[in-house]
Amino acid sequence: MTRLEICTEHLSIDQREDLLDAVWTALRISPGMVTADGNVELALCQCGQGVLPEDAPFVRVDGREYRNVTPERLTTLMRRWVR
Repeated sequence: MTRLEICTEHLSIDQREDLLDAVWTALRISPGMVTADGNVELALCQCGQGVLPEDAPFVRVDGREYRNVTPERLTTLMRRWVR
């Protein structure tokens, strides 16, 4: 299972909602949910002190880190999991 974490540090409400909307559109899941096929889990979480303001929005996918993630970039990443 792929774990998608949207880190909440330095994230505005609008940024968070835009990322969550992108996940909903692509995968039809909200935080705490798993896709119907069981392949992707979504979490909102605190990712630690290593997340700097200039890194936000910051996303982790199975421990791999992505910085300055836009909804469009997140959609591109998620295409790898949608079959």
